[in-house]
Amino acid sequence: MRAPSRKKACQECTASKVRCTHEKPACVRCRDRGKQCRYTGDRAYNAQDGSSATSSNPDTSAANSVCNFSTPGPSVGFISPQSPGIFNLHVSPTPQNTFIQTAAHKMNLEFENISLHPMLHAEEIRDRWLRPYVMTATGQVPKLFHPFTVQYLTCVLRSYPNHLLDGNSMPPFIHPMQLARQPIPPALANCSSLVRMWMNRAPGSEGLVFSTVKREMDRLIAETPIIGDFDLLCSFQALLIYMLMAYFFPIDDTSLLEDNDIIALQEIAFYSAKRGLACEAEVSRTRPSWECWIVASAKRRTVLTMYLFTSIYNASKGLPNFVAEELKEVLVPESKALWQASDRASWTTKYDRHLSKWEDGMLTLSELWRSPETGSETRRERIERWVQSADEFGMMLFAVCAHLHGC
Repeated sequence: MRAPSRKKACQECTASKVRCTHEKPACVRCRDRGKQCRYTGDRAYNAQDGSSATSSNPDTSAANSVCNFSTPGPSVGFISPQSPGIFNLHVSPTPQNTFIQTAAHKMNLEFENISLHPMLHAEEIRDRWLRPYVMTATGQVPKLFHPFTVQYLTCVLRSYPNHLLDGNSMPPFIHPMQLARQPIPPALANCSSLVRMWMNRAPGSEGLVFSTVKREMDRLIAETPIIGDFDLLCSFQALLIYMLMAYFFPIDDTSLLEDNDIIALQEIAFYSAKRGLACEAEVSRTRPSWECWIVASAKRRTVLTMYLFTSIYNASKGLPNFVAEELKEVLVPESKALWQASDRASWTTKYDRHLSKWEDGMLTLSELWRSPETGSETRRERIERWVQSADEFGMMLFAVCAHLHGC
């Protein structure tokens, strides 16, 4: 991400980490408290007697400013969920996300040993950013996004970071049971804190907020090749939320997202998809373990959300978008009842019911695209069967596909 512009507070307000009115010769806070008001590089103003003095060491003061995000100190590094760290120092105290507290009760969930079916040609996800530049050679025809479709997607995706603020829900691509063990996955725990930090930042703290989020993003990207499947999923989801936040809620009304960020996001999506977007049991039309299904289903939703977001990003840059042929065999989001099942027994019952309902095979993403079968009785019946039980995320995906391809 590109760093935001710097807006300097006086050194007294900077040290106290409070809002500065930026008035000279003395800001309101220093004047009311009788403090010496000094701006970096300026002469100090003593609010008690009205005298001025030269700053003793402006270079040192500038280096210690919270807006000096070009060389952040060690305090803005990776913070573990258990440590007090920077969140207690620079963010107004907020109650822990109540949704996380509700979900994080003791459950016997084992995410380490799951059996996923590796995705063939996953590298096409990683290389997707190249398509606008090679479409002449490949002969691919761009898909046309109506401006209203882009507006609709913007309204939906813009709401996802806010789920972490209200304390009652999570974005619809993060399964609640991902948080149902202690400790909460560090990537998601940090994400919850950093979203509040970004959204509730005090004027003058933009540099600190940006550098903290950027450092966490860099950490997630760096550890991608070496972590397990479940932790990789959580990192992918957190990185996606940071990019949604930076794009839709920019600092100083300036977009901080750049092409390299999108490339990094598609790289982590590649690593996650390569390990599998479906359970081995799903491929054989049998019931997987609950943990395996949670990971596979959340992966599919996260990848689909990323594709929708990059479509908005490309449209804003005037770049063409293309049908995601590499995802044609990916299963569409399952029913609301399955996604919201809160215990193993109820999920098992509902999944057995799901299998009996889809004896002819679960609906795939390509069935929502235009093809010779579009509008046929068989295709319509399958789509209507899925729509009947789909949740809000599934309906959003269906609406976008209907806008683009008809139904």
